[in-house]
Amino acid sequence: MNNELYLTNIMVLIHRAFSTEAALQQKLIEGIQVEDSLQNFRLRFNSWAAVLMYHADIEDRYMTAPLTDFELARSNEAEHAELADLAEGLSQYLKDRDSKTLERRVKVAAIALHEQQHDKLLTALEDVLDVMDGEIGKTKLIARTLRHLYGKVVSLRICQDDHFESEEALILPEVEARLSTVDKQEIARKLLLDEEAEEPTWVLDWVIENTEPLERESLIGIQDTMT
Repeated sequence: MNNELYLTNIMVLIHRAFSTEAALQQKLIEGIQVEDSLQNFRLRFNSWAAVLMYHADIEDRYMTAPLTDFELARSNEAEHAELADLAEGLSQYLKDRDSKTLERRVKVAAIALHEQQHDKLLTALEDVLDVMDGEIGKTKLIARTLRHLYGKVVSLRICQDDHFESEEALILPEVEARLSTVDKQEIARKLLLDEEAEEPTWVLDWVIENTEPLERESLIGIQDTMT
């Protein structure tokens, strides 16, 4: 594993695990028939949701938050307005002769976008949970609920993968450039080990379960250095 991009490499492995699980969740929904029970899907989905919420929380607290200490990354209301301007027409920024101003605005927009995507991702997650909560106590599914649930899972999958793609392209390079090696190693540790839980390796175990054999070997090697 490239030590210069230690955190990025780990994040990419985690993102792949999430993408693999999301694809599987969609297949599970596709295989459910009207009048089937949601119990098996619910158990699998709850694991995905738990890891996803933990991941988002650690990112917000330990990865994105330190970036806001830098002037270029402060995400106030004015900078969120810049994000809207950027989305409406990037060409006006490209006309700006001050490349530093352009760079600052783009990076500010990236941080703001990251925060907005986290909110959108968690909302999509809650939408799936809401549909399932509506089925508690019922012994059979109806076609409308199944269609609704399928749509919410697909939406969550798209939202999740779009977020990770943007994060790898826009946020992680900034993290690698701004944070120290020690800080990045600590973030990686927190992403994989929940030291407040009775079973601290529950996140890492889930990620390992959802990775390919070669990637699994890398993660097991990382586990040996962390535990």
